[in-house]
Amino acid sequence: MLPGRVLDVSALIDIAVAKTEYSRSIAAMCLYRGGGICIPATGLAAVLSISPISTQVELFELVTTPGVKIDDFTHGKVGEIAEILDGSRDITAGHVIWCARSTKWPILTDRGGELVQYDQHVRIDPLP
Repeated sequence: MLPGRVLDVSALIDIAVAKTEYSRSIAAMCLYRGGGICIPATGLAAVLSISPISTQVELFELVTTPGVKIDDFTHGKVGEIAEILDGSRDITAGHVIWCARSTKWPILTDRGGELVQYDQHVRIDPLP
């Protein structure tokens, strides 16, 4: 398996609040093995909008770590993400799928069943 992951909202929340330690462990392993982490900006914004400042420290440390890329939601991707969504309004899901396609990395998430409905070919690393 490729040594990188795309982090969905649930993985970012897990990192922020250390609910399971699983997401932190996976992220650390990917970076240690020379892989990377891709965080869709839409997912990061969603998590920051609901997280108290006290839990955001872990996220800020993660996003400033070498090997971690924040994927911006730019106008050049809008058409492709809209095509992925095919009428759905879950912009974050579309962006996560776009990032997974672009990096060819699995998505770390607790909503794998939902995400594969957008693209049956993306790989899912399920949260426990």
